Amino acid sequence: MEEPQNLLRHNPLPWLLEDENPSVRYWTLVDILDRPKDDPEVLKTRSEIAKLSLVKELFDLQHRDGHWGEDESKALTARGTVGVLMHLFELGVAPDGRTHTGCDSLLRNSQNENGGISMVKTRRSGIVPCTTGGTLPMLVHFNMDKDPRVVSAFSFLEADMSSEDALDCGRYEHRDCLWGAIAALTGLAVLPQDMRSPSSTLVINQLCEELLRTDYDFDGEHKRWLTFRVPQGWDLLSAIQMIGVHGFGVDPRLKPLLDLALSLQDEQGRWKCGSVTQNWPLDRRNRPSKWVTLYALRALKAIGYEFL
Repeated sequence: MEEPQNLLRHNPLPWLLEDENPSVRYWTLVDILDRPKDDPEVLKTRSEIAKLSLVKELFDLQHRDGHWGEDESKALTARGTVGVLMHLFELGVAPDGRTHTGCDSLLRNSQNENGGISMVKTRRSGIVPCTTGGTLPMLVHFNMDKDPRVVSAFSFLEADMSSEDALDCGRYEHRDCLWGAIAALTGLAVLPQDMRSPSSTLVINQLCEELLRTDYDFDGEHKRWLTFRVPQGWDLLSAIQMIGVHGFGVDPRLKPLLDLALSLQDEQGRWKCGSVTQNWPLDRRNRPSKWVTLYALRALKAIGYEFL
């Protein structure tokens, strides 16, 4: 396996570990350098995250019953419960009573009886791979993985992705949506060990195969995959990471995608932010980004590169 210094034009780790952004520092320590959660440096960094003004602002906006936004039944609006919880997750906020009541509100108001998370209250028609797969890592981060409703969401995602038209998306002219594949793989990446089975492995393998066999057009249809958003969306880096996480990092079909991703770094081994959320932006567009560079290192780590 090629060494990371041969892939990166410069070592960005000292930059990512600066105190200026405790959230990026935290995730770099934990995800890239494999520091345990009880490591003194990790604990110190997490205490700094809790003091961030944005964290206080977001919790101040929470209603007493746990939800965010004007309407608890519209959890997936930009300023609703999902949007805030995903920001808190991205920032590395530790689980507590506030995050628990927020997650509980999300599940009460957005989960269909079949287990899927819906964009439209609890309606089945509002469920797509992105809504369920994208929220599961956040729910697990906030210690909701043992909640029967979250277990049900995992079961739904596996079953839903087993169908022939699993990736058919009405928002994508009823074509197979590769973003949906990334989203589903993101959720299945945190599937509890006791839920893993030959069936879940088959689903994962099929989704990875879908990503690997696609003839990408990065000058046309897939151009948006090269616009790296903060917080991370479905893009080239998240695709590479999910392919690697699920054991396909050595597949030779991954090489063109990896080469393209590496070509987008600057001479300091940094990647640019291409898009931010309108509400509570965590970065600035069109400049070297600690966040996007972290995402790139996560992708490299997932396919077998070590940064220790």
